[in-house]
Order: sequence, then C-alpha cells, then structure tokens
Amino acid sequence: MFKIDERHGHGQIGILEWLGLIPKYTETSLFLTALTFTLLYLTDDGIRDTLESFASGYYDPRGMIFLLIFFAGLIYSFYYALSDKKTPAFARTCMLIFVVFTNFGVGVFSGLYVLKNTEEYLAIFPIMNLVNAILLIIMFRAKIIDEACISDENASRPEILVGSAALLIIFAFSHYIMHNYWALTFSICLAYSTMINEFFTRIFFQTSTTK
Repeated sequence: MFKIDERHGHGQIGILEWLGLIPKYTETSLFLTALTFTLLYLTDDGIRDTLESFASGYYDPRGMIFLLIFFAGLIYSFYYALSDKKTPAFARTCMLIFVVFTNFGVGVFSGLYVLKNTEEYLAIFPIMNLVNAILLIIMFRAKIIDEACISDENASRPEILVGSAALLIIFAFSHYIMHNYWALTFSICLAYSTMINEFFTRIFFQTSTTK
C-alpha cells in the first residue's frame, strides 16, 4: 500500500528530507528517549496502565514478538549510547522500532488529550501532533524511515551527562511541579531530546566519531 516507486523514490525522499520531515536519531536522542520512557514508567500510574492495557491485547505470537523487539530497542538505546561498539543491524532495527512507535504513541495520546482539554482556537496544535504521528508511521511503513535514520556517530560521555541532567530538570518540572498528563510530559521531553538538545550538541560537542 505504501510502496514507493523505485524510479521516483530517491526524489521523494530528497523532498521529504529538505522539508525536515525525515527524522534523524542520534545515540544521545535515543538514550534520552529511553531515559524518559523509563522515568515515566517508574513514576506515573497513567503510562503503566496504558501500557498494560495495550500489552494485554498482544497475546498472539506476532504481538509478543513486537513487544520483545520494542523493549529490546529500549535496552539497546541505553547500551550503545554508553558503548563504543558498532551498532549491529538487528540492534538498529530494534532501536528504530522503539523510537518510531514511542513517538507515534506519544503524538497520538498527547494530541487527543490536548484536543479534548483545550479551547477550540488552540485545536491546531494537537491536530498537528496527530498529523505528525500518523505521517511518521506512514513513512515507517513505506520504508522512508529506516535504519539509515539511526546515526552511527558515537555520543561522548559529557554529551550524554549534560543532556541527561537537562532532561531530568525538564522532566521534574513538567511531572512534579506542573503535574502534566504523562503524554504531555513525554512530548515535552521528546522535543528537548530530538530538537533542542541536538541543536546545542552541534554547537558544543563536535568531537563525536563514527563507529
């Protein structure tokens, strides 16, 4: 359904890259995404209930395999950010599935929550969240987003430490002070991890090397 015509695929992908619609995931952004997931799972009943409800419907073999790959991606996101080893193809696939479906889930839940709890004139923002989430999963199904979106560059220890410290402050403010809905906190942390942190990383940490 989503197959790309190989004759035009490269041109289409080039346009999507130019528009900034194809994400690039670095070791640091993957680490911070996994860290946010873990923090919320340990501290928020809402996300635990959501995940348990979701997992209860996946007793069939394919569903169980998906969940195993998803959580393997979570673990790999921690491991390879802290390791100098080259990330093998299987691990990259697991990490891609973890980060894509995490972003998709957060986009859907935060979008629906804000849509139900906001003024009509602000509805454009949750609608954009939902559209981005759907677009992300369509590009994943079309193989526009693939393992090439996972960076091979090593993250430095200072880069991870500084990023984690900033993330913990943002998480604590949103979760414990503002008492935001879990998906909103996750959405804020994802925005920091994939955009703001990456911006400062390019400025202050330019010494990363390819594995």
